[in-house]
Amino acid sequence: MSDSSLTKDRASMPSGTAPVLDRRTLKNSNRNLLSLVKPGLTVLDVGCGTGAITKDIAGLVGTNGSVVGIDLSEELINAAKTNHTSVSNLSFQVQDIFTYESDLRFDLITTARTLQWMNRPKEALLKMKSLLVNGGCISVLDYNHTKIEWLPAPPASMQQFYESFLRWRADAGMDNKIADNLQAIFSEIGLKNTTITNESEFYHNKESDFYDTAGIWNKVAETRGNQLVKDGYITESQRISAIQDYDKWLKNDAISIKLYLLGVTGYL
Repeated sequence: MSDSSLTKDRASMPSGTAPVLDRRTLKNSNRNLLSLVKPGLTVLDVGCGTGAITKDIAGLVGTNGSVVGIDLSEELINAAKTNHTSVSNLSFQVQDIFTYESDLRFDLITTARTLQWMNRPKEALLKMKSLLVNGGCISVLDYNHTKIEWLPAPPASMQQFYESFLRWRADAGMDNKIADNLQAIFSEIGLKNTTITNESEFYHNKESDFYDTAGIWNKVAETRGNQLVKDGYITESQRISAIQDYDKWLKNDAISIKLYLLGVTGYL
C-alpha cells in the first residue's frame, strides 16, 4: 500500500531544494548514526535526497560494506549519481519504499526527515523491517513540528505561514508530531531494544551561519510556499510578506530557534 497521490504531490521536493540538502553531512545533520555505522555493514538510506549524507555513510562502512540510497525524486537521484559517481560502494535508485524490492538484506536501514512526509509511516516501517537481516536495525530521525521554539516570537506573517504549512501537511495525512509517535509505532511492529536520542537542531544568533541555518523557514516559504498558494492555504501576498518580515526579523531581532528532532532506533 503506497501513500495517497495527494500526499505524494505535497511531499515532492520542489525545485530549489537541492542546495539545502547538499549542505548536510553525517556529522552536522544525522549524527545519531555515528554510533551505528560500522565497517562492513550493508545500509539502505530511505529518502536519500542528493546523497550528501549517504556518501558519508559509504565512507564509514568502507569497501567491505555497501550502501544503497533510494528516493522518489528523479531530479535528486540524478544529482546524487552525478555528485558521487566515484564512490564504488554506493548506488542510488529512484524508488518508493512501499514498492521497493531487493535481493539484499540490510544490517541498517536509516531514514531521516522522511517519514514526516508520509501518511502511512507505520506501513513504511513494516516494509523496512522486512528488508532487515536478523538482528538488524532501523534508525529514524524526524521532527515534531508542533514543538518548534522561536526566541523571540517571529513576525505574525511567518506565524500565519507556519500554521498554514502545518495544516496543509495534516490535511494530506502527514503526522506533524511523528517524532514523538515513533516509539509506539516501533513497539507495534515488533522492533525491540528501542533507544531515543534528542537530536534537536538549535540555532543561535552568535553563530556565524545563523542567518542561513535559521533562514530555513524562508527557504520553505520560497519553495513549499508556492505549493501552499496553489492549494489555497495562503495568498501570494501573504507568502511574500512572510518572507520579507522574517528576513527583517532574522537580521534585527532573532536570538534563537530550536527544531525538535529525535533519533529513534529499534532492532529486529
